[in-house]
Amino acid sequence: MTFFLGVDGGGTRTRVALADEGGHERARAEGPPTLVDPANPDATLEVVSSLCNEVVAEGGVDLPVGGLWAGIAGAGTEPTRSKVEAVLQSAGLASYTGVGADAEATFHDAFPSGPGILLISGTGSIALGRITGDPWLRVGGWGAHLGDEGSGYGIGRSALRAVAKGEDGRGPSTDLRDPVLRALGVTGPSDLVKWMATAGKAEVASLVPLITEWAEDGDEVAGAVIEHAVAELLTHVRTLLRRLEPWPAPPEVALAGGLIEEGGPLRTRVAQAIEALPCRLLDRTPDGARGACSLAIGLAHQA
Repeated sequence: MTFFLGVDGGGTRTRVALADEGGHERARAEGPPTLVDPANPDATLEVVSSLCNEVVAEGGVDLPVGGLWAGIAGAGTEPTRSKVEAVLQSAGLASYTGVGADAEATFHDAFPSGPGILLISGTGSIALGRITGDPWLRVGGWGAHLGDEGSGYGIGRSALRAVAKGEDGRGPSTDLRDPVLRALGVTGPSDLVKWMATAGKAEVASLVPLITEWAEDGDEVAGAVIEHAVAELLTHVRTLLRRLEPWPAPPEVALAGGLIEEGGPLRTRVAQAIEALPCRLLDRTPDGARGACSLAIGLAHQA
């Protein structure tokens, strides 16, 4: 029997699944984020290779497998995609190797064919949409400096800016100030400049539970940050609805990522807002590792 590996690598964690040629999952492993450095793609190989070895050992399978498809944040465009693909291929993990963005694998699991919209909000944010037979269209996904609206990083960054403005008197004061300082281990607001200069996206995003807690407790600044994030995510969906019209029927919208998947802190707010649009929610949570396995199977069949 032939087996296939699917990798879902994001800014928070990396998931790897092992499936047989029928798409039935045999084993799964989870590890640290997969961060693509175009100048050093070998760093990506270390995380992916380690998890692939772990999952095949658990599944009782030997390498190389029949195919591997890796969806990795930041690897969706050239030349980064080709560099990462070459590194993974040279590692001997699979007979055939494909690489793309992590959102592509999740979209494929949500909508293997036909129309749909995928909204992802985790450490970063992006949305993909497609009409039947057409290539998908991307909205967002511009990264920490130009985008990530409505993401964990975006929420954390907005809250820190609000604390700074409140300290100056340029904005309202917030009871979020002291809990944020304690959570970050700094003594005063002035220390936020140095902290932010060296913090990773996941560290900034880790503030989301604290911010949502204070929003639910009635802090106006925290509440405004959360409301703005939800509005930004809805803008992603509205933009795809508009740019891809006319739709043959009201499209399904899949929600993925730690903030809006089942049990996520923004799930209820975003789901309720989407239900007011001319679309409907997909009744399951898409799985990027499962989608990547499916793409790996397709890759081998095309060879």
